[in-house]
Amino acid sequence: MNASRPPGEGALAVPPSRWFARPRKVQDPALRLLCFPHVGAGGAAFNAWAELLPPGVELCAVRFPGRENRLHEPLLDDPGQAVDAVLAALLPLLDRPFVLLGHCSGSVLAYECARRLQLGGHPAPALVVVSSAEGPSVRHIADPLHLLPRAELLDRVVGYGGMPAQVLADPDLRAMVERLLRADYRVVERLHYSPGPPLTAPLTVIGGRRDRFVPEPALAAWAAETTAAFALRMLDAPHYLLADAGPAVAGLVEELLATLPDAEVRA
Repeated sequence: MNASRPPGEGALAVPPSRWFARPRKVQDPALRLLCFPHVGAGGAAFNAWAELLPPGVELCAVRFPGRENRLHEPLLDDPGQAVDAVLAALLPLLDRPFVLLGHCSGSVLAYECARRLQLGGHPAPALVVVSSAEGPSVRHIADPLHLLPRAELLDRVVGYGGMPAQVLADPDLRAMVERLLRADYRVVERLHYSPGPPLTAPLTVIGGRRDRFVPEPALAAWAAETTAAFALRMLDAPHYLLADAGPAVAGLVEELLATLPDAEVRA
């Protein structure tokens, strides 16, 4: 690669509209909910939330290359390139109040984007939401999943609840999913958070009481990552809690929307 070429240049050339799934477009949104899915997933992971949100809120779910309508684009497996690319796509959407939300491994990217926005003097999120992920101070990658043998990698992901076991029965689908998982895990497992002070944006953590992988103390560790309000909401849910978290997120967004001065006009 040419040393002078900016990181993620190829991905940056993709129109920003291809980076986001918008299951319900809002012409003049009062608030945008910008969602980062777990590894291997696309923007469709959040589709069911669209009908739960208040009418003035637009859901924009990040869609990385190699899935959905970007199936034939090269995968991103470098954390620097991935964050640079998604930040470039995000910036045009920050003309309205916004929430950054990550689920599971997507929390790693959502939090790093929040850090980079703050360090770069860009608009700050009205709220950061992370779920099913341990706080940065207790996050240790001792056993990188992207280095596991195929069978162990796929079994581990099925165990998390984010992928149906039937995928393992189809050789072509299994190979495609393996490539996606390895690329995505390389990004989140090799990413080092940008240094600097804690966030000044409020931070809410959502966890599952039946999560066998991320215990409540690891979720509570996120409290150190903000100087603003912090909340931990535990649901009666497993590790993969998107379906259970939908109403909770809708409630958070509705509360936030009510605090915006022109929310009633746009809604």
